Amino acid sequence: MDAVIRDIIPTGRWEDFATYWSCSRYGSQDLVGKKVSRNNMYKQNNFSMFWTAEALFECFRLTKEERYLGCGQRTLDELLMTQASWQPPYMYVNVLGGFGVLNADGEWNDSRESLFAELILQYGKLLNSREYMERGFAALKASFVMMYCPENPQTKVQWEKVYPFFGERDYGFTMENYGHGGRTSPEGEGMGEFTIYDWGNGAAAEAYNRILDKLGKID
Repeated sequence: MDAVIRDIIPTGRWEDFATYWSCSRYGSQDLVGKKVSRNNMYKQNNFSMFWTAEALFECFRLTKEERYLGCGQRTLDELLMTQASWQPPYMYVNVLGGFGVLNADGEWNDSRESLFAELILQYGKLLNSREYMERGFAALKASFVMMYCPENPQTKVQWEKVYPFFGERDYGFTMENYGHGGRTSPEGEGMGEFTIYDWGNGAAAEAYNRILDKLGKID
């Protein structure tokens, strides 16, 4: 953990497999471990921020060393810079509280928010931070936004523009994110084309149950 605190956090080197070899291959040939000269930043994936903030939270819980908590909060705050704190007019589903993925990719409302929510709430409870609690609950709610169901009327309209044959039997269909291709439109562009139980509806439901078990009823 000390190596991460010393070498990764100060420079923002938030790299992992998906940073280069998943949906956004930019930099996979020549940028691994190197900064982009134009902005003096590494290509970043917020999953690395999450794993680091989570590990530091556990380090503090086990050792009670304040340096772990301080570094964990600093990393969490960087992670929260990738959370949507507004509703852009060019987004046609609710994105407030949802998370992006990379600083070089297009997704909004990615299913990873279902994992992030619990950690944000854990920090909020430990630090008695109202902002963290609000952000954590917003992330949890955003986990369900891409679901096709009557409870998401705005999303439902978008899904039916893409797939007019959708009906009651399709309730629960959940794309992993929104705007994956970097484009959205009022006609449904950006809605996606598949559903994955453990990276969509199942992940959201599991997150709700996990948080309910640990924190009690959520209003």
